Amino acid sequence: MSCPRRPCALVVDSGAVIPPAPDHGVHVVPLRIVFGDRAFHDGVDMTPDEFYARLGAGETPTTSTPSPGEYLEAFRAAEADHVICLTIPASLSAMHDSATLAARLLADEEPGRRVEVIDTGNAAAGHGLVARAAAFLCAAGAPAEVVRERALEAGREVLMYGTLSTLQHLARSGRVPSIAAGISDLIGVRPIFELRHGEARRASLVRGERRMLRSFQRLALERLGEDPPPVWLLVVHAAAPEAAGRLRDALHEVLPVGRSETISLTPVMGAYTGPGMTGFAAMPLRGAEAEGVP
Repeated sequence: MSCPRRPCALVVDSGAVIPPAPDHGVHVVPLRIVFGDRAFHDGVDMTPDEFYARLGAGETPTTSTPSPGEYLEAFRAAEADHVICLTIPASLSAMHDSATLAARLLADEEPGRRVEVIDTGNAAAGHGLVARAAAFLCAAGAPAEVVRERALEAGREVLMYGTLSTLQHLARSGRVPSIAAGISDLIGVRPIFELRHGEARRASLVRGERRMLRSFQRLALERLGEDPPPVWLLVVHAAAPEAAGRLRDALHEVLPVGRSETISLTPVMGAYTGPGMTGFAAMPLRGAEAEGVP
């Protein structure tokens, strides 16, 4: 039995760590992680615990983005005349290109339906927060133009910071020189990274968890202002729930949090960060997003 047709549906990849909810217009396309010659679908047939167990045993994974056909299948399943698809930056992944091609294929099949692919300018927690804002509106039955504008606004306003327990996994991907990763790990210095407008930059260097938490607090207040409005907070971690809990508590001390969630990164993101990553994304709440939320 098909879902009732709605004004707008959302399609997003599993890296956003948002549960699929077809009845509320939210459809998730799983990413793939590959060990050897076997591919696993992110969040479907491999859990984070299983992934980190294999990573700890010395296995080296690769990742694979969804094909245009997988996006096309999700667009077909969305019971809406207008579909909005959110992706991470095109500079970081081929997902945007795959989704754009799938949108053209659906337009040829069903000229009456429209798919709009939006680069959120964010990844990981930031991408997940933009997706949550769009999903909130889709579930409420908002028209496509309202969902689009909120997604674009959220993409501009969201701030995201994270730190890694080791740079070795990034070094294996070629994103950090191996010698720099080794020196950083040797002296116990942890960089805090900011992802903004599709580009990552180092925001701070810290040694020790207490200083790291204070740096996260300072960076959040610098971006949001000393008297920020209520914010939507998303804390993320890779096999580090206790550290994520301490980060959540530290941010709640200095920010007026209206909506808060702590999630584990998917295995695909964990392939780049390795275990021990912690971070957060935050943005001002808008309209009804804060209603009824403790």
